[in-house]
Amino acid sequence: MKILILDGYTLFQEDIEWRVLEQFGSVSYHHRITDNSINLLDNDFDVIITNKALVGKEELSHFKNVKLIIVSATGFNCVDIKLCTERGIQVSNVPAYGTFSVAQHTLSLLLHHSNHVALHDTSVRSGAWAKCIDWTYTLAPIREWEGKTLGIVGMGNIGSCFAGMAESMGMEVIYHHTRDLQLPNRKFVDINELALTSDVISLHCPLNEKTEKLINKNFLSKTKENVVILNTSRGGLIDAVELKNYLLEHSAAAALLDVLEKEPPPVNHPLIGLPNATITPHIAWISIEARKRIFSTMIEILNSYIEGKTINLVS
Repeated sequence: MKILILDGYTLFQEDIEWRVLEQFGSVSYHHRITDNSINLLDNDFDVIITNKALVGKEELSHFKNVKLIIVSATGFNCVDIKLCTERGIQVSNVPAYGTFSVAQHTLSLLLHHSNHVALHDTSVRSGAWAKCIDWTYTLAPIREWEGKTLGIVGMGNIGSCFAGMAESMGMEVIYHHTRDLQLPNRKFVDINELALTSDVISLHCPLNEKTEKLINKNFLSKTKENVVILNTSRGGLIDAVELKNYLLEHSAAAALLDVLEKEPPPVNHPLIGLPNATITPHIAWISIEARKRIFSTMIEILNSYIEGKTINLVS
C-alpha cells in the first residue's frame, strides 16, 4: 500500500510519530502541499491523507489510482465527495475527536474575557502589585456568569458539552437547533429569540447554505448591547464586516473567535486588532489528546479498509 500525506504538520507536529503508518506500506509525508505542486508528485498512491489540503477535481485527475481518502478531521468539504462517489473512492473522516478540547477552548475564551487573567498576570510580573498601596486592584471589570443566559446555535456534541460547562457556572442555557431535542432544563428557541435574550451566544453548527453569515447586521440588531459572540465552529458563520461595524458601535459587546472565514487571514482582516475582539489561530481542536484520537482513528480506518470493511464513511 502506498500512502500520501498531503499536509501532516498541523496534525503530527513534533509530538506524534507519523512513521507508525509505515506498518501499512510506504509513506510519502509532506508538512504541507501547495496547490501548484500537486502535479510534481508521484501519481501512484492507494491512500491519500488530508486535513485541509484540497482533493478536488484537479487532484483526483492526477491521482488516478487512489482508492481511499482519509480526512483527518470531522469536516470533509476539502474533498470532492461527489466525484469520489462516482469513481468508487472511499472517503472516511474522523468525527467527534475533539468534543472536550473545543468546548474547553470555548470556555477559556469566555473566562479570558470575563476575568482578564493575562492582563493582571502581566501587571503583577511588571511589579505593579508590589508597588500598590492596596492589597488588591483591577485593571478591567471582572464579570460573573451565574444567572446569565447562554444561547447555543447547534446543540450537537460540542454544543452540548459546552452547555454543561456553562451550567456548572450557573448559566441558563437556551438553544437553536434543526429541531427541538427535548432537553431537560435547556429551552429550544427560534433564532430571533436566541438573539434577543442571550447574554452570550456560542456557535457550534456546521457551515452550509442556511448558516452562512448567520451572524449579520440583521441578527446583531436584535442582540443585547453587551452581547458576547463566541465562535469555535466555522468562520463563515459570521459576516466579518458587519460584525466589525457592530463592535465599533457597541464597545461593551465582544467577539471571541477561534476561526475566521479564510485561514490564514489577510493582514487587514476587519476583525483583527479591534479592542473588543479576541482571536486565536484555530487552536480549539489541537490538544495532544485530540490529535492522538485522530491518529488512532486513522489507524482504525486503515485496518478496517484492509479487512474489506468501512468505517466513518462519508462518500
